[in-house]
Amino acid sequence: MAYNLLKGTVEGSVDQHADQEIGGIKIFKNTISASVFYDTDADSPCATMKDVAITQLKGSRRGALITYEEGTTGIAQFDLIYESDTLHAKNLLVQGDISGNARGLKKVPVNQFDGKISATSLKLAPGLADIRGELQIKPYEGITTSEEGTSVLLAPHQGLSFRDRKLAVDPENSTNVRAEGQNLSDNDLLLVHDASRDMVCHTSLSNLYESYIKAKAPAPCGAAGSIQLKDGNGFAAASGLKYDVKNDILNVGGRLVSKSLKTLGNVEFEGQVACHGAVVKNITTTTDSQYAVRPQDYTLLCDTAKNSVTVTLPPACNHRGRILIFKKMTTKQYSLNSHPLKIKVEEGKLDISDSITIKMVFSTITFQSDGNKWWVIGKTGS
Repeated sequence: MAYNLLKGTVEGSVDQHADQEIGGIKIFKNTISASVFYDTDADSPCATMKDVAITQLKGSRRGALITYEEGTTGIAQFDLIYESDTLHAKNLLVQGDISGNARGLKKVPVNQFDGKISATSLKLAPGLADIRGELQIKPYEGITTSEEGTSVLLAPHQGLSFRDRKLAVDPENSTNVRAEGQNLSDNDLLLVHDASRDMVCHTSLSNLYESYIKAKAPAPCGAAGSIQLKDGNGFAAASGLKYDVKNDILNVGGRLVSKSLKTLGNVEFEGQVACHGAVVKNITTTTDSQYAVRPQDYTLLCDTAKNSVTVTLPPACNHRGRILIFKKMTTKQYSLNSHPLKIKVEEGKLDISDSITIKMVFSTITFQSDGNKWWVIGKTGS
């Protein structure tokens, strides 16, 4: 690099755009400013001290960020490092917003989040599930979930129920022992309170009879197998009401008649059910372009005369055994053209399809959940 003197009179000098070789010893009588020199490599006049922002640097850690101290002194901060595309700092105070994803954040106080956190962003412990972004107790044996909360799943008619929001023994919520031709047997168990030991124990009917009832009860009457009826202080027997011990059959010489029957819980039939009257189930008509199945829905009539209808099924895991029936219809009586009916579910597939579209008017399709997936169990039309 050659330097051109720009100020003063120098014999044989050239302009700043040409090189000049100065040989030998040169003695300047007065002080010369650096600004009189021209850096031909940088293509600019040489910088002076007043043009330099930092003249002294404290610290020497590699990758450290330089901060201003005072005057022309800078500090290479020991705890403020930038390396591998990552800024390392001991503490960070932000007055405005921070954008981007929050991956890598740790020990964030729960009361510092703005808004709700989706379940998809949480690490779920055993027993929890992500259902459409919401955190939900994962149903398992004996546990059920609903809109009201998490509860114990009671088997129907097993003598348990809830009273004052507590699990309690409820004899009325149990099956009649004589149902389906059954009756008491020696090995059937009873719960009794032993007053002498102040504890709950169990005993068999055989022991109860042999040890207590037999000595106090009056003798039975009637033909073999007759059901004993109270008659004053003793028993009476009806000829038309007998129990066939050999075949385990309760014979009723007549009919069991009731004006009405109301159950407050679930009803389960283990044998054949014959209905000689009307069967009433809920039926709903919708014209909404987007419709989410409700808890009370059973049969859904989808009117596609004015617009297409998209129906979203509820999560199959919350509706094991439930049956849903859909029918595509139109209020335009003499028109066979209508918009399509689409049925979908957000969790997985419908049977083997991502979604099912019904195009033909008056077509029907029936689904049932096995607790994992909705399956097509009936279909007419296309």
